[in-house]
Amino acid sequence: MADDAQPEAAPDPSAVRTVQEFANQLRLLKIWAGNPSLRQLERRSGLPRSTVADALNVKRHHLPSFEVLRGFVRACGVTDQDAPRWEAVWRRLQAGAVAPPEQAAPSVSAPRQLPAVAAGFVGRTRDLKELNALLEPAGSASGSPSPGITIISGTAGVGKTALALHWAHQVVNRFPDGQLYLNLRGYSPDKAMTPEQALALLLRALGVSDENIPVELDALVGMYRSVTSGKRVLVLLDNASDVARVRPLVPGGRECLTLVTSRDRLTGLVAREGAHRLALEVLTSEEAPALLIAVLGPERVLREEAAAAELARLCGYLPLALRIAAAKLIDSPQQTVESYVSELAEGNRLAALAVEDDEETAVKAAFDLSYAALDPLARRLFRWIGMAPGPELTASAAAALTGSSDSEADRLLRTLAGAHLVELTAQTRCGQHDLLRLYANERAQVEDEAPVRDAALRRLHGWYLHTAIAAVEIVRPDFLRLPAPPRDPDVRPLTFADDATALTWLDAERVNLAAVIHSAAARGHGPVAWLLADALRGYYWLRRSAVDWLAVAQAGLGAAESGEDLRAVSAMHLSLGTAHWSVDDHRAAAEHFQRAVEISRQGGDRLGEISALGNLGSVCAELGALDRAADCHLQELGYYQEQGDTPQEARALGNLGLTCLRLGRLAEAAAHLEAAVAMRRAAGELHRAANALGTLGVVYRYLGRLESAAECLSQAQHLNHAGDARVSEAVALDDLARLHRDAGRPGPALDCAEQALGLTLDSDITRIGVDVRITVAAVREDREGLSSALRTARQIGHQHGEADALIELAASCLASGDLASALDHAQESLVLARDLGHRILQGQALKVLADIHFAGGEHSRAAEAGREAIEIHRRTGYRLGLARTLLTHGRALSVTEGLDAAQLCWQEALEVFDEVGTPEAGEVRGLLAESVRDRPSCL
Repeated sequence: MADDAQPEAAPDPSAVRTVQEFANQLRLLKIWAGNPSLRQLERRSGLPRSTVADALNVKRHHLPSFEVLRGFVRACGVTDQDAPRWEAVWRRLQAGAVAPPEQAAPSVSAPRQLPAVAAGFVGRTRDLKELNALLEPAGSASGSPSPGITIISGTAGVGKTALALHWAHQVVNRFPDGQLYLNLRGYSPDKAMTPEQALALLLRALGVSDENIPVELDALVGMYRSVTSGKRVLVLLDNASDVARVRPLVPGGRECLTLVTSRDRLTGLVAREGAHRLALEVLTSEEAPALLIAVLGPERVLREEAAAAELARLCGYLPLALRIAAAKLIDSPQQTVESYVSELAEGNRLAALAVEDDEETAVKAAFDLSYAALDPLARRLFRWIGMAPGPELTASAAAALTGSSDSEADRLLRTLAGAHLVELTAQTRCGQHDLLRLYANERAQVEDEAPVRDAALRRLHGWYLHTAIAAVEIVRPDFLRLPAPPRDPDVRPLTFADDATALTWLDAERVNLAAVIHSAAARGHGPVAWLLADALRGYYWLRRSAVDWLAVAQAGLGAAESGEDLRAVSAMHLSLGTAHWSVDDHRAAAEHFQRAVEISRQGGDRLGEISALGNLGSVCAELGALDRAADCHLQELGYYQEQGDTPQEARALGNLGLTCLRLGRLAEAAAHLEAAVAMRRAAGELHRAANALGTLGVVYRYLGRLESAAECLSQAQHLNHAGDARVSEAVALDDLARLHRDAGRPGPALDCAEQALGLTLDSDITRIGVDVRITVAAVREDREGLSSALRTARQIGHQHGEADALIELAASCLASGDLASALDHAQESLVLARDLGHRILQGQALKVLADIHFAGGEHSRAAEAGREAIEIHRRTGYRLGLARTLLTHGRALSVTEGLDAAQLCWQEALEVFDEVGTPEAGEVRGLLAESVRDRPSCL
C-alpha cells in the first residue's frame, strides 16, 4: 500500500505498551488520514507544527500532552466514538510512566459486582443459546461482542434478572476488565436512579475517586467512556424503565457488552443503537415443574405430578410466583401440593385469572397465600418494608420502623426471607422485588390507618437522622450543623466507636440516606429532609461525591423553602455552595454562600452568617477577591474568639493564613497558621491540622526556612496519606517538589512531583491537577507540558494556575532563546497577577521580566523591573525571590550604573542564599570574584 493511501480501518492503539510504540501509532494514524502535511495538521488542530512533529518522534521519552493528543487525533479524522480509545491508552501509559519504581501507581482491581445467582435456575435453553450467539465473532478478527447492547424484556416476575445473572456468570471470563451491576430502580416506588447518580456509581466501581467524579452529565459520560475505552467490561443494568436512563450508561469500549433488563421494549435502543432484544416468555409447561423440583425436591413433586402441573399453570408459569408458592410449601411440609392448589382457588381467584389471563394476578395469588401464612408481626414488617424509602434495609432499620428490638427484627426478616418475600442481599441487609414492594405497600394502605403508617415512617426517618448525626459528629465534628431536634423515646440510633466504623456506616447507607431525604420532602416531613441533608454536608465534603450531594441539598432546599424556615434555607444554600466549591465551581459557590449570608442576617442567625462568611471568604480568595476574602475571614475569626470556640477559631486562622499568603503578608500568614497548628496540637487533633501544616510549609518556603518547610510539608503529606485524602496528599507532594526545586535538588523534586501526578491522573482538569502538571513540566523542563497546563488552566478558569504557568513558560522560552514568546508570557502573567492581587506571583513575574529584558539588551528596563520586584519581595518577605531578583538586578546595574551598585546587590543576594542554604550562593561568589578582577587597579 502506498504511504498516502488510506487503510480501511484506523490504527488501533490498544496493544501499545511504550511511549515509542504510541508515537509510531500516531504516525500510522497520520498515514491513515491521507498523510497530511504538518502545515495541514497545524491548520486543522490549532497546534504548532513543531509540536505536531515532536509528537510523531518515535525516539521521544515522554508522551505528548493530552491536549496535543486530542487535537492530533481529531485533525486526522478520528470520530468522537473512537477518540476515547486513544485517550484511554494515553492515560494508561501516563500512569505507568510517572510512577517511581519504589512506589508504583496503585492498581485498581477489576470490579466484580454481579450478585449471586438464585438457586434452582432451570430451563431457558433457547434464550441462553441466543445470548451465547452474541459473543460469536461478527465478521471481525477480534471476536468482540456484537451488538454492544442486549435487552432482555418481559413482564414482571418472568425471570429477566435471573436469566441475565445466570448467563453473565457463565461468561465472566470474556470480560476480564470487570463486571458492573446497577439496579436502576425503574419500577420501584422509590425515586428512579438518575443517569448522573448511576454514572457516579459506575465510575466509583471502576476506581475513580469521588473527588474526581464530575457533576455535569456530559462530563460524566465522557469520563465513563474514556475509562472503559479499550477494555472488555460487562455492564448489567437491571430494571431500566426508559431509553434515556440507559443511553448514557453504555460504555466506550468496542468489546464491552451492556446487558439491560426491562419490562418495556426499549425500542429506541434497538432503532438507534442497534441493540439486540430478547423477549423473555414465561416458563414452558416442561420447565415450570422442573423449577418446583429444584426447590421442593423430586419426591414431593413427582408424587403429585398433576397437581404440580396445575400449580404451575395457576401461577402463570411465572418463576417469581412459583418460587413463592414453593417457599410456602417448604414451610408447610405436611401440606400436599393439591391442597395448596385448592387454597389458590378459594375466593373465585382462579376464575378471574382464567378470564383475565393476567400474569401479575397469578403472582398476587401466590403473594396472598404466603402473606396470610405469616404471623401478625411478620405481616406488619412485610407491609411496612414496602413503605420504607431506599432499596435495602438492615435489621436495625427494620427495628426502628416497627419499634421492636434488633434481634426481633432480625428474626422477622429471616422469616420473610424464608418465604421468599424479601431477599437477603448481604449478611445484614435485605431488599424486595419491585412487585413485592408494590404488593406490600398496597396491603399497608388497606390494613393500617394513616396515623399508624405515618408514625412508623417518622420512627424510621428519626432513626436515620439521629444515626447520621452521630456518625458525622465523629467523622467531621468541625462542620457547623443545624441543632438536632429532640429524639423521640422510641428512636434508638446507632452509636460509633471511631471514625472508621462511622464512615463505614455512612458509606453503606449513602443511597438509603438520600432516599430518606427525598421521601421526607415528598411526604411533608420537611424538617427531616433539611436536617439530614445538612448533617450529611461534612460527609459529602469528605467523600467529594458531588452528584449525590447536589441532589440531596436541592431536595432539602425545596423542603426548607416550602416550610418557610429561614435558618434551614440558609443551611441548604450553605450546603449547595460547599458542593459547588468541592468541584471548583467557585462562582456558583459564591452565589450560594452570599445568599446564605443574606438569609442568615434576615433571620438573625449570627452563627449561620459567620459560617457562610467563612466559606464565602475561601471562594473569594480562589476568585482573586483577596481583600474581600481577608475581610470575611477576619469577621469569622473575631466571632469564634468571642465565643471561645477553639476548633472553629483554628479553622478560621487557617483560612486567614492562606489568604494572607496570597496577599503577600507572609509574616502575618505564618503567625496565623502557627497558632492554628498549635491549637490543634494542644487539643490532640493534629490530624485535623494537615491543611494548615501544608500551607505553613509553603509560607516557610517563601520565608527561606527550608528545613521547617520540609518538616511541615512532610507531616501534611503523611497525615493526608493516613486519612486517605488523595487530593490533599497530592497538594503536599506538589509543594514538596517545589521546595526541593528551590533547594537545588532536581531528583527529589521530580520524585515528589511524579508521585503527586500519580494521585491526580484521573483529575488532571481540576485546579490541583493543573498545579501538579505545572510543577512536573517545570522540573522536567518540558515546555510543551507547560503549554498544555496553561490551556487547561484557562479552560477551567484557574487564574492562579494560569499565572503560574505563564511565569514558568516565560522562563522556559527565555532559556531556549525565544525572547519574543518569553516577553509575551511574562507580561501576561504580570497583568493577571496584579488583577488577582497575588503579590508573590507579581514579584515572580517581574523577576522573569527583568531576566528577559536583560537577555534582550534592554538593561534599563531590566533594572526597572528588577527594582519593582525587589520592592515587592522585601515587603512580602519572600527571601529566595528577593535574592534571585537581586542577582538579576545586579547584572543590569553593572551595565547601567557600574560594578559598585552591582556588588551591593550581589553581596546581599549572597547573604540570603547562604542563610537559606541554596546552591545559587556559588554562582554569586563567582560573580563577586569576577567583579573584583575586572575592577581597575589603583596606582
